[in-house]
Amino acid sequence: MWRMGGQWACIMPDMPDTESQATPVSVDPNRLKITNDAATEGTLIGFRCNECETTVFGPAVFCQQCTSTDLEAVELGVKGTLFSYTIVRIPPAGWPGDVPYVLGQVELPQGPQVLAEIIGCEHDDLRIGMTVEMTLQAVPAENGGPDKAVYKWRPA
Repeated sequence: MWRMGGQWACIMPDMPDTESQATPVSVDPNRLKITNDAATEGTLIGFRCNECETTVFGPAVFCQQCTSTDLEAVELGVKGTLFSYTIVRIPPAGWPGDVPYVLGQVELPQGPQVLAEIIGCEHDDLRIGMTVEMTLQAVPAENGGPDKAVYKWRPA
């Protein structure tokens, strides 16, 4: 709901409240499709080759396996298996999260692997082969604008 606070509320009741937060938008619409109005749910997106059935995460112009251009967009879902991980102690410049953090390589049922932060799990509890699910978190945009909905992994 839009409303103006303070002394202007009685004069301009329909003005936007500058303190309200806009709904987060996908950090990358080519890889993450938001599936609800609150931007708390979504699905990963990829492409499947109609000739060899290889599936890749994210956009593709041709198949990485057979070079066919006969590709179709597919939803890759939200669950996978932890394939590998590392604990990052020195983050890249501009990293907005806590340090250290876990960067996980997750294999999806269709075959592609996706890198993202693993949250909600103590480092000592991580196990190769454990089932994880995607979760979305809002991260403030760097130069203003709406927050970004970022995909991360957590134990299922």
